[in-house]
Amino acid sequence: MYKRILLSVCALFIMWASVQAQDVDSRIDDIKSVLINGDYELGLNKCKSLIESNLCDSTQLAVLYGYAGLSSEVLKLKTEAINYYKKAVELQMPQLDVYDKLINLSKKEKNDSVYEYALLEKSKAFPEYNKEITQSLAYHYINTQQYEKLLNSANDLVGWFPSNADFLYFKGVALQNLGQIEEAEKCYKEVIKLNPNHPDANLSLGMILYNNGSEIFALRKKKYEAIAKPDRVDYLNYNKGIEEGKKIYNQALPYLLKAYESGSYPDLKQILFNTYTRLEQLEKRDAYR
Repeated sequence: MYKRILLSVCALFIMWASVQAQDVDSRIDDIKSVLINGDYELGLNKCKSLIESNLCDSTQLAVLYGYAGLSSEVLKLKTEAINYYKKAVELQMPQLDVYDKLINLSKKEKNDSVYEYALLEKSKAFPEYNKEITQSLAYHYINTQQYEKLLNSANDLVGWFPSNADFLYFKGVALQNLGQIEEAEKCYKEVIKLNPNHPDANLSLGMILYNNGSEIFALRKKKYEAIAKPDRVDYLNYNKGIEEGKKIYNQALPYLLKAYESGSYPDLKQILFNTYTRLEQLEKRDAYR
């Protein structure tokens, strides 16, 4: 008798759950029709009401959050739209366009953390887009100065696209900012082999050499000025020391000139003026006065 009652209760519960699920699906279809007809405000309100009802399973919630995000975006409620799209992605909504909407909107709104999250989640859900997503992440990491993450992305990209100078340049930037200067120099030289006119690689390599030369000048000057009564031998030693710096300046010049002539770095004019001054090439220096 007890077993029969229990079975009856279970059957009633299953029927109730089935009816509830059908009712939720019906209401979701209604929301979809409202949105198709362009009434996004009503659609958003219906989404909120159904979400708050606690009747939906995770799949239904994902759809509702996606619809709520779309409605909010059209209504220019951008922060709300990002939050709704993010919840849809968290529930692993299997629609590619929801991921792309979250990516595009968070990028436009400069919400860096959500933008990175959305790219990574899209990569998990749709691995066929991995190369494209890794490129987007690399640009994001270089712009947000996340150099360890940039190095990982750049290594993948260089493996996939070994002849792409920009991705190799990204690797150089990551290495340089992680303190691996010699490895960064090698990368920049490889970039310049692939593209001799690459303005950023020419600038980066030129400035590394320029700074190295400047350090030698500063060190030799400091040592010379520390001598209470320098004599002729001290002065000769000073001049001999700065010749080292001059050699490095001469190495830096071709790269700095390429970067300046690209038009991308007008502020290099002062650097070139200083370089020619220390090299005592006054005629060339005056062109950058």
